[in-house]
Amino acid sequence: MPLPDGLYKLALQTPEGTEYGVAVLQDGRLRGGDSGMVYVGTYAQDGELFSADVRVSQHHYVPGAVSALGLNDVMVQLHGLLDERSVIRLRGTSPETDRIRFAARLSMIAD
Repeated sequence: MPLPDGLYKLALQTPEGTEYGVAVLQDGRLRGGDSGMVYVGTYAQDGELFSADVRVSQHHYVPGAVSALGLNDVMVQLHGLLDERSVIRLRGTSPETDRIRFAARLSMIAD
């Protein structure tokens, strides 16, 4: 089943905490963010397999606040599976540091 283009909610879980945001997936491009971070990248789907390369960068400075990833500017790679409800369960790492390991879930909100 092809992944529908649309607006997705994102739940990101790390040992540092949980972060929530939104992402628009359209034609292989991923754009999104939350109150302090912006997500810009690309994604691909092969059957039920999903992968993405995403730059996570700070767009709004909040004193003392750090992303749940532990860094405020980092490239992440995501890999996971799409289910029949257009929910994607992911695992993420970073090619820039071995400190980053996380789980994420993308769920469609609207097309």
